[in-house]
Amino acid sequence: MAERLVYLNGEFVAESEARVSIFDRGFTSGDGIYEATRTYGHELFRLDAHLDRLFRSLVYVRIDCGLSRDEMTAISNEVVERNRHLLGAGDEYALWHLITRGERLPSERAGPTVVLFCKPVEFTRFARTYVDGVVVVTPATRRIPPQCLDAKAKITNKMNHAMAAFEARQADPNAVPLMLDIDGNLSETDVTNFFFVAGGRLCTPGMRNVLGGITRETVFGLAADLGIEVVEGDFTPYDVYTADEAFLSGTSGTIQPVRSLNGADIGDAVPGPVTLQLIRAWNDMVGLDYVAQALGHLGDNESKDLLAAWQKRLAA
Repeated sequence: MAERLVYLNGEFVAESEARVSIFDRGFTSGDGIYEATRTYGHELFRLDAHLDRLFRSLVYVRIDCGLSRDEMTAISNEVVERNRHLLGAGDEYALWHLITRGERLPSERAGPTVVLFCKPVEFTRFARTYVDGVVVVTPATRRIPPQCLDAKAKITNKMNHAMAAFEARQADPNAVPLMLDIDGNLSETDVTNFFFVAGGRLCTPGMRNVLGGITRETVFGLAADLGIEVVEGDFTPYDVYTADEAFLSGTSGTIQPVRSLNGADIGDAVPGPVTLQLIRAWNDMVGLDYVAQALGHLGDNESKDLLAAWQKRLAA
């Protein structure tokens, strides 16, 4: 079959035939939660950890998805399996779980909407950042404080992050927003966690104002294996301006080096030595060079030049 299949409320349907009501509270109110789990080598990475977070989010927002944990695991794997044949050798999927409270109808009680679908990882969107580095800007929009909405839940209403992204792109079309909390401390970007290296220590904002990313947790484990101290706490832009290097961590892009914050370069190299150590360790863990994989999706001439630059840095 040439079209991807979607799991929608107990059935597998063609992607083009998947329909959700206009009365669904996910559509009318952003009343839902979601997860995204990437594949490496066409195999889901840390699915159990993603489902742990998904079910914690469901408990927090008081939605009963109607599926047990074992059922959700089985369906997750089945969605990928049913769509695996559509992947090219160098392609990967992000498996999305999207669960809302269901339809808002005054005369009846409707159940939740449960959707699982595969979306190809858009490597071309971020491939260049591995060599050029990510440009980061602190927008005026602040991260919603935990007194209003706990950052640990992965909630579908992303307007807070979208506004921050719009502001960052006004400063630089390629910029990523590094949001601050209401006290001026570093939080997260619109889709990733943030790390910087100072004095040989790996520093990252504490859990009070960030989503606890699965990639973030994995970076902690790799850092421990490499003997790199990890510090969670309150940090300000000053700490990044004076840092030795920085990077983002997220499901699709994995570890992406950061070049600058608000126009000020960070460190002397992209990626920095600690970032490069962690990228090598990640590649060893998943059994492929995820940076080379991403660069391979660019046009032939650009891909060749950037791959050569990447291999030179990897060998340094």
